[in-house]
Amino acid sequence: MSHNGMSGSEEDGAGAALRILPILRDVLIIFGLTFLSGFVVGFLFAFRGASGTPAYAVALGLSNLVFGTVGFVISGCLAPPGRWRHLLLVAVGVWLLSLANVAFMGVPFLQWAFLVIPIAIIMGVGGGLSYLFRR
Repeated sequence: MSHNGMSGSEEDGAGAALRILPILRDVLIIFGLTFLSGFVVGFLFAFRGASGTPAYAVALGLSNLVFGTVGFVISGCLAPPGRWRHLLLVAVGVWLLSLANVAFMGVPFLQWAFLVIPIAIIMGVGGGLSYLFRR
């Protein structure tokens, strides 16, 4: 028994639950930022009648890169000790949540699988930039 009356396994379970909340928070922040930026790009291009054009694809990709990077900067600043482990877990969560694009947006599965590469890049850039705001 530990000093608070909980056994070691009970403490581990409670600690794991507490560690998962910041990961979920940051996954939702990044997903929300990229969703919102994609929505705005989609709306602007639909308004101009240019949905489905190469310019639309470029704008959508750039908005996801920029706002995803901003999300990882925020995540890095809010991260508990062990920033890079936290950012890696957040990146995996973002990647898994982006599977919704396969189910609801018709993104091919193989294209989704390769999203792991740009997500890893924006995690690295955003995580590195987060040191400018919080050591």
